[in-house]
Amino acid sequence: IILTIDADLPREAFSIEEDGSALKIAGGSAQGLLYGVGKFLRTSGYENGFHPSEWRGTSVPRGSMRGMYFASHFHNWYQTAPEEEIARYMEDLALWGVNAIKICFPFLNFKDWDDPEADKAVEMTRRYARLAHDLGLQFGIGAGNTLFSGVPDHLRATRLPDPTHRRGNHGNPVCPSIPEGHEFIMEQMEELFDRLDGVGLDFLVFWPYDEGGCACDQCSPWGSNGFIKLSQDLTRLARKHYPELKTVLSTWVFDTPPAGEWEALSKTLAEGNNWLDYILADSHEEFPRYPLDVGVPGDLPLLNFPEISMWGNWPWGGVGANPLPSRFQHLWDSVKQKVS
Repeated sequence: IILTIDADLPREAFSIEEDGSALKIAGGSAQGLLYGVGKFLRTSGYENGFHPSEWRGTSVPRGSMRGMYFASHFHNWYQTAPEEEIARYMEDLALWGVNAIKICFPFLNFKDWDDPEADKAVEMTRRYARLAHDLGLQFGIGAGNTLFSGVPDHLRATRLPDPTHRRGNHGNPVCPSIPEGHEFIMEQMEELFDRLDGVGLDFLVFWPYDEGGCACDQCSPWGSNGFIKLSQDLTRLARKHYPELKTVLSTWVFDTPPAGEWEALSKTLAEGNNWLDYILADSHEEFPRYPLDVGVPGDLPLLNFPEISMWGNWPWGGVGANPLPSRFQHLWDSVKQKVS
């Protein structure tokens, strides 16, 4: 077996071809080669000995960002697993063609920066960043208005109306329309970026609801008002530390119930955009119709985010993951011509 880099291939593409009596796996880069090795391993047989893959051809990835979200909070496996297990898991994902990892910095697990859990969370985040970059993967975290359990009461956000029970009112959201609240959010995120100095943050994902949000008059409707303003401010702050940082705006449960959030977001981005790189869309049920029927706000690249863990199971988190292959195929069929 010959492993090689072929500069004529697209950077993340690979090819598997005969080369005389040998088999040559080539990638357009080290990442492309890794994906090619993964294809070879997955399509080989192992029953009663090793049977090399018969797959031949060239494969070019469909999407520019093919990520996996690790929900690294609530002291679950992602937050507590030993490094060797995490490294092996991330290597498996890379062999499948995943090129980005996002984790959750678990603000809600501790009271403030003086809490001993805070140092553990920073250490965990730095470890994930190092392991991701060792594999050539992009690394990102989320950002929003949800912070510590010790948020002062006078800075807390107004609870969201949630008639569909999709937006959620958990976490510890801060109202960014209160000047002191906005300052508090900026200070805590500045501290986080300082503590992550040197890890190489590649992208930042802004999340509106579940957790997050504020229903005060100045922030409403949250998804197309307070959330957008805060995301712009967080972008400016983050790019002081990471000038090449990419940004992703999630529209999770936008217009649930209808509030004109999609339409208002489109109008805002049409007026100018020097801060946002991707739109992320999905929901608990069907994929949102707006980007399919009207178009992606700002004509930006679209990412999807299917519920990959416990959809349709109860109690939530009590019976493990639900693979849902038919559901995911249905969702993919509806968005595969739109995602970038």
